[in-house]
Amino acid sequence: MAKKNDQAGDQTPHDVQQTIDSLREQLLIYEQILDTLPDLILYKGPGSHIRYANRAFREYYGMGKQQLQDVIDADFNQPDYTQQYIRDDAQVFQTGQSLEIACEPVTHHSGEVHLFATNKHAVRNRDGAIIGTVGISRDLSKTSESSIGRTNNETRLQRIIDNVPGMVYQLLLNPDMTMSFPFVSTGSRDLYGQEPEAIMHQASIVTETMHPADRSRFHEGMLASAESLAAWHWEGLVVINGQEHWLQSASRPTKLDNGATLWDGVLLNITQQKQAEALLTRFDTILSATPDLVMIADVAGQIQYLNPAARQVVQHVLTPSAEPLTLRQLYRDAGDQTWIDQTLRHAQTHGSWMGDYHLQIAQGNQLPMHYQVLCHYDRDQQPSFYSLIAHDIRDQKQAEAERQRLHEEIIRTQQQALRDLSTPLIPIADTVVLMPLIGSVDTARAQHLMETLLDGVHTHKAHIAIVDVTGVPVMDTQVAGLLIRAATSVQLLGARVIITGIRPELAQTLVTLGVDFRAISTQSSLQQGITYAIRSLQ
Repeated sequence: MAKKNDQAGDQTPHDVQQTIDSLREQLLIYEQILDTLPDLILYKGPGSHIRYANRAFREYYGMGKQQLQDVIDADFNQPDYTQQYIRDDAQVFQTGQSLEIACEPVTHHSGEVHLFATNKHAVRNRDGAIIGTVGISRDLSKTSESSIGRTNNETRLQRIIDNVPGMVYQLLLNPDMTMSFPFVSTGSRDLYGQEPEAIMHQASIVTETMHPADRSRFHEGMLASAESLAAWHWEGLVVINGQEHWLQSASRPTKLDNGATLWDGVLLNITQQKQAEALLTRFDTILSATPDLVMIADVAGQIQYLNPAARQVVQHVLTPSAEPLTLRQLYRDAGDQTWIDQTLRHAQTHGSWMGDYHLQIAQGNQLPMHYQVLCHYDRDQQPSFYSLIAHDIRDQKQAEAERQRLHEEIIRTQQQALRDLSTPLIPIADTVVLMPLIGSVDTARAQHLMETLLDGVHTHKAHIAIVDVTGVPVMDTQVAGLLIRAATSVQLLGARVIITGIRPELAQTLVTLGVDFRAISTQSSLQQGITYAIRSLQ
């Protein structure tokens, strides 16, 4: 089942502009067609004020469009002629009946008077009210030579019609509700694969190709237009030679004297447009579903599109305003504006920019985002617009922070384990503990040594603590000072410190540095220190 295009209210400004441009093109075509006709065609509003004149009329009067706009008649025309024109217009306005004037004088801008045969018809709006008259006048004083020119004009008109995109047609709805095509251009070959004569002979060729629902809408629209005499627009799906196509028609009706309605219109193939609209709808569905922020901005930074995720963030950032939203409003701080300006310049030069940056949200909070900024170019390779895709990386940042915390925690644990292994405290008797030191001792390790020693003496209720430095190759003044302070602290806990294993070269270095070990007991080896400690407790 084909989908109907009944969502005019959801059109974007771009779609509306395309529709306006299309109508302008059609209006220009109609004006070009009217300007090729040799007859004088004049449309007047209430009071016989001129609203439109084709080229033949303008050239006959020697006046331009602006000069004719809203006037009743040219100054050079005879006043009696003008008054008669006004009376004729009023008659058509009042009765709504067409008026056929077999012969009437019309003054040429050169002063010559020509005789014209004129037909005047009422023009109605979509509600059926008469809003003006249209007069078609043919110069009766033309010679047979003019007839040749008229034939040439008709040939030119036919050529123009044949080159109009789509199919130009006249559709006739008779009082008995039968339908026919009095005229069909050669565009029928491209649209239906049929010659114009085939469609003019059998109108059902057109309606039988329509999707059933669109066929119903076609007949409903035709009857409504015939009743109101309003412009008729139809759009629908057709199947031609097994392939689906979207067609669109625009036409205007005229009520004939016999009660029939005649439409002059054009039928266009809009399949590519429909396919593009469907593709845009799919893209919009995808963009609407993504949690990423998607923004489109023109080269001046004015935002043209925000997907729902982006709109939700923007609603929290900005107060409602009638002014168009710009990127500099979204990134308002000086630093943010510097970033967005530099980012757009980089994207313009290199085509894209990718990286992390924040976005200010409610109450001054910053939302960490990963951006991809693209610069899009027109056919002349000039920057046309930018697209920004921003991905919320709060979870990623939190995960990274948690990984960093765990990493640092592991490092601290490992360092603590290394310190514990490098400064072990070993109970060797009920009240004697031993701390053997191996490797270099820096200030940090010496501080840890003192903490471990004090804690061990307290925990084991030791009376003697043996610190063996046999495995320490170098000891500076600061480390030696910490060692002495550790021994002093141990004494405050009621215990003594015995240092063992001071090698000759280390002893010489300590003496040279002026370190005083007289307040601390020393033994030459660990074995002697243990023996000394045990004897001291007996």
